[in-house]
Order: sequence, then C-alpha cells, then structure tokens
Amino acid sequence: MTSAGRRVGAAIAALVTVLATTGFQTARAAHTPAASPSPTASPANAPDRVAITLTDLEPRTVRPGDVLTIEGTMTNISGSQLETVSVVLRPSAHRINTRYDLSREADPAVLLGSTLQNTRQSVGLLDPGETVSWQFFLPVDRLNLPTGPDDFGAYPLAVDVRSTLGSSTRVTRLPTSLVWLPEGSQFVPTQISWLLPLTAGVHRAASTTFLNDQLATDLAPSGRLGRLLTFAAAAKVPLTYMVDPALIDDATVMTEPRQAAPAGPAASGSSAPPSANSSQAGTSSAGSPLPYQVAAGKDGTTPANGTGSATAASWLADLRTDSSAPGAALVGLPYADTDLVAVVRAGLTRETAIARSTGLSTLSTDLATSTLSDIVWPVGGTLDEPTLDDLASDYDTVVLDDTSLPPRDPNAVTGARTNLQTASGTMRAVLTDSRISALLTPGAAAANGGVRLAEQRFLADTMLITEQRPGAGSSVVVAPPRTFDPVDGFAATLLADSATVPWLQGANLGQVAGQPADGVPRSSLVYNDAARAAELRPSALAPIASLRSSLFAYSSILGSSTTGSFINTTSTAILRAESSALRGRPEQSAAITNVIAGQLAAQTAQVYIVKPGLITLTSRKEKIPITVVNNLPDPVTVQIRLTAVNAARLSVGAQLPFTVPGNATRHEVLVEVQATTGGRFDVEAQLWTPDADPRPYGASVPFVLNSTAYGAVALAIAASAAGLVFLLSAIRITRRIRASRRPPTEPGDPAPLAP
Repeated sequence: MTSAGRRVGAAIAALVTVLATTGFQTARAAHTPAASPSPTASPANAPDRVAITLTDLEPRTVRPGDVLTIEGTMTNISGSQLETVSVVLRPSAHRINTRYDLSREADPAVLLGSTLQNTRQSVGLLDPGETVSWQFFLPVDRLNLPTGPDDFGAYPLAVDVRSTLGSSTRVTRLPTSLVWLPEGSQFVPTQISWLLPLTAGVHRAASTTFLNDQLATDLAPSGRLGRLLTFAAAAKVPLTYMVDPALIDDATVMTEPRQAAPAGPAASGSSAPPSANSSQAGTSSAGSPLPYQVAAGKDGTTPANGTGSATAASWLADLRTDSSAPGAALVGLPYADTDLVAVVRAGLTRETAIARSTGLSTLSTDLATSTLSDIVWPVGGTLDEPTLDDLASDYDTVVLDDTSLPPRDPNAVTGARTNLQTASGTMRAVLTDSRISALLTPGAAAANGGVRLAEQRFLADTMLITEQRPGAGSSVVVAPPRTFDPVDGFAATLLADSATVPWLQGANLGQVAGQPADGVPRSSLVYNDAARAAELRPSALAPIASLRSSLFAYSSILGSSTTGSFINTTSTAILRAESSALRGRPEQSAAITNVIAGQLAAQTAQVYIVKPGLITLTSRKEKIPITVVNNLPDPVTVQIRLTAVNAARLSVGAQLPFTVPGNATRHEVLVEVQATTGGRFDVEAQLWTPDADPRPYGASVPFVLNSTAYGAVALAIAASAAGLVFLLSAIRITRRIRASRRPPTEPGDPAPLAP
C-alpha cells in the first residue's frame, strides 16, 4: 500500500474499530457438503466439526497504518447441527524466527497468541453441511506488532471457530501468518528462480507417425502446454524453461509437411524401412505435401492426417519469443527426459551422453535458442552416487531437490547452492525448495484451508528465507512437477507475488548456479526407496544394449559421410524407450523396443552374404569366393571373417575392409583359407564393421567346406613311408646284384648263403 493509501487507512480506522467491536454479519451459503474443503485438525485431535477456509487476506505485505481485510468460510462437517458457533481472530506479536517454527506453528493444535478482544463474531446455529462466510476489517495497529526496522518478518495469526454439540464445546483453528514490514526495514532481497518444465511424454515410436493426436490438444492455447506458455508470457520475473528436446522434435515434425512417397521399393540407409506406420493413406498424389500422420484404426496401424500443424507452429513461435525474453534462460533436458538412474543402473552409461548430445543438437536445430548446456535436472530431483559420477563427466551443475542433500545440522540456515564431490571432481548443485515446490503439486493449494492460505504460506516462507540472511541475501528455486498445469491460477498468483513483494527478486537458474556455495555441511546424497521403486523396470531396458549395438554397426558400415534419417530416427526412438515418462508403463516401453528391433533387423538385412554352396579345396591353401549383396542405395564398407566350428581345422588369411556399391550390387571377395585336415567341416561367414573397434554385422551364414588335399602331417607320414619302402627295395636289389656276380660252385663246396 502506498503512503497515501496508508493515510486513508488510518483515517477510517475509527470506523473499522467500531465495526470490530460490534461483530459482523455472516452470509449463509448453499448446502455444499460434497464441495467442502478438507477438514482442519482440532487442538484435541478429535474428529473435526468445522472446516475453515481462508478466501482473502489483504494487504499481502502489512505495514503500519494498514487496515486488514480477512475473509473466509466455515462449513459444518460434523453431520449434526452445531450450536453457539462463533469465529474470532487470534494474533501473536512474537515473530516466527525459522522455517521450522513456521511449520510447527502451522499445526492447528499449537496454541499461539490470544483472542483479539471485541472481534468475536457470532454465527449461532450451523446445520450439517451448511457453509457460512465470515469477514473481518481490522486496523493493523490493534495487533501491537513491534515497530523496529529489524522487526520485519512473519507473525502468527489464527482464525478460531468455537462450536457446541450437546454438552461439548470445541475450538477448531486455522493458523496462518502476516508478513510485517515496519518503517525503515532494510534487507537484501532473496533471489527467486522459477523453473518451468516443458515435457509431454512419448508420442512417437520409431517413425514420424504419431501414436495419437494428443499432442495437438496439449499444444493448443486451451491445452496444458498452451497454458504453460500463457503463464510464462504473463511473468514479470525471469523464468528458466526446462525443455524436453523430444517435445520440440515432435512439435517440429508436426509443422513440417511431408511428401507422398512414390510407388516402388522402400529406401534404405537414408530413409526408414517400410512399415505399417509409413503407409501413405490419405494422400492425393505422389509428391504433394501432406500433414503429419497419426496411427488410427482398431489396430493402430492405419494412418490418418494429424490436426495440429498450425497449433504446433504457433506454440513453437511463442516459446522462441518467451525463452528469448530479457533474463530468461533455457535448459535442455536429456532427450526424452531419460530415466537417468535406471539407465545407469542397467549399465547403459553411454546412453546418458547420447541423450545429452541428441538433446542439445535438437534444440539447436529446431528451436535456435541459446541454452544453459551444462545443467542437468533429473526426474524427481533425485540421483544416486553412481549416476552422479556418470553425469559429472558431461555436466558441471546438477539440480536436486533439497531433501536429497539435507544439512547435517537441521537448524542450519541453508541456501540454494552447494558443492558435491564426484569421481570427476567438484560439481555444483542447485537445490530446489521442496516446501514451496510442493504447493504446486495438483490439489495441494486447495487443501487444508484453501488457495489463499497456501499463498500466505509462500509469502511467509520466502520472507523467512530473507529474514535469516538480511544483510547477505539468499536464493530460492521453485520447481513444479514435470506434469505442471497452471489451470487454477494459483501458480500465476505466486508468480505475480514473486515480482511485487519487496523481499523477492527474480533470477534465472544460471544466475543462481553462479552464486557461491552456502558452505553448510551436508549429509551424503539421499536416494530413497520411493525413488528407487519409481524407476523404469530392468526388463524395459534389457533390449537397449543390443539395439544400440546393432544401430552402431549399421551406422559404421555406411560411414561418416552418410547422414540417413533412419539412423537418426532409430537413435531417438531408443532414447524414447528410456524415457522417465514410461515409468509404470512396461507395455508401452516393450512396444517401442519391439518396433525398433523389427525395423532395425529389416534394415540391417539389406546387406548380407549370399549363402555359399559346398566348397571343395583341392589344395591345402586356396582362395574361395564369398559374395556380398548391398541392397541399400548407399555404398557400404565391410570386412569378412570365416570361422570353422572346429577352429583347429581351418586358418584364414588377414582380410582388409572392402566397399560394396549400393542399389542391389553383388560383390565377390576371394578369401584365402588353409585347411589343416581333410574331409568335410562346418564353417560360418560373418560380416564385420570396418572401424577400429569392429563388431559383427548382421547374421552369420553357415556353409560346408570339403578338403580333399593332404594335410601337413599326412604328407609327412606318407613321405616317410615311401622313403622306407624305397630303402628296403634298394637293399634287396643290391644283394641280388652281388649274388649274381659270384662264380658257380663246385661239388663239395659249401652251400651259398641265402640272399
């Protein structure tokens, strides 16, 4: 309130005092038991009789001379008629010193202050389910709050409703607080940073065809994502847009007309393989522009034209404008908002780097807005130590919920910045405020006293953050849930307060991340059982390693000069299968990985080895022909490896990579082999990638090799045997020759020796 306004308030104080001392008329509302607010606990912890709601408290910042307007309702939830019902104010002149005290004193069972004289308002009888409104006008000077310049802060205020049922009288209390600023108050404002999550889940699998047209509804001005940009456009403080690049990718695909495919065989390395999702139903003629496609029909395989092209284009344009506003910042989440802890736990550490680089590339291409590229915000604001160590090699700042790093001293005055030690060194941590952020979860603001009471909690909380460091300043980060929807206007009210109350000053996330650490000793990183239970199941991630390996192999044979849409589409589809949005949806995750596996297998099979017939070796070392076929439109580079089932029976000469032109080209390669034994034996032919870290490509091809040549051992034995026979024959021949040269024997000579 301005000085002039306060003078006017002081002038009417006398009239207000008269009203305060004579009570107020009440307005009885219609019976609305089903719509009554959640009950407020009574001091005796007995079943509640009355639910109290605060509907207005003005001014939000109370100064000397102001006149308070306090309004609300009470509803009989006891099921019986209540008698002698009355309402009264209970203020306290003792300042709330810590946020812990603020939480404790928000308990209706805690009795603070005393009832303010002459403010009791009598209602009389209150029927079951009946709602009655109440209203107070009160000069703030009657509260006797301290007026020193250092006495600014939050002060308790409660609304007490007393009721009688039979012989029992009970008081139901609705606690809140006033934010008090005496003349001359001085402090350094707290920097408040609002994160705006722009995520939308998974809308595509492994093609440009959408699973449904829900995204068109969400992007419309009346949809959730449309409302988020309306909310952002009205902000008077800088916002930090936390954007899932997969959402930007999807919206961009919606805006780009595609061309009707001409009749003929599907393409290959530079386009997606044929599938049900890629049919051209609804086209007028080949080559004409068409809207994006949405799966339709009972089986979900019949495509229909999407309806959100213009909506998506408008939404993207608004996002570019809003995120480029002075002070605004944009942070890209990992592509598809990867379930980081689940992925690292599954041993897929390479996926986190791929998700980051894919996300940054997508935002650079499709949004053309500068980003804070070194900040990561895991889903739920929680991480375990192994995942933190993995991310530290790619990011220098992590955004965590403050409950993940509690201070060792629960009474410590903490800030939003701290440091973490990781295997890669020191990493900055920005801590979001869990208490304030919780107000933005669905239904939280309307429960237990209504949205105006929740707003007052926000004002008191942020004032206490400022009060605890009046000369140094502090910071607070507000992080709504990933599915944030500002449909009820409550968040817009808090955003407006952030820009108008004097103890807050807007800042983006980069500015908070750049602040010094608060120096408060903290416990080890907390990753609780609830966070672990929420992760993607290991079964959902089990196919990822094989799919990624097959895609790497496919990409390797095409070479770096080929930039095929199939490679990009499949890579992003794998990342979608890792999305935290699929938590609790194993069937959807399995459906995506099954589609990827089928399409990748079909595409990989375009390059293959022709199965050889029976190959006969007539010598121990020979070159045999192997034929490779490339049905892709692009050339591929591969190498061949032959392996006998019994490896000792065959050795293969070193093979160099070779290139096979595209478009159904058959290429014959001569592979030098050496059989170490004769006979038939089984051999497998396998294509391998040509890179420095080669891996198998496609399926192996079995065939049979028949060796009719002697082996080395057999030849040695045969040679030795032949030599021995030759030696024995030579000896016999020599003896016979000698015997034939002797003279004939005379009678009486001894008989000659037998040869």
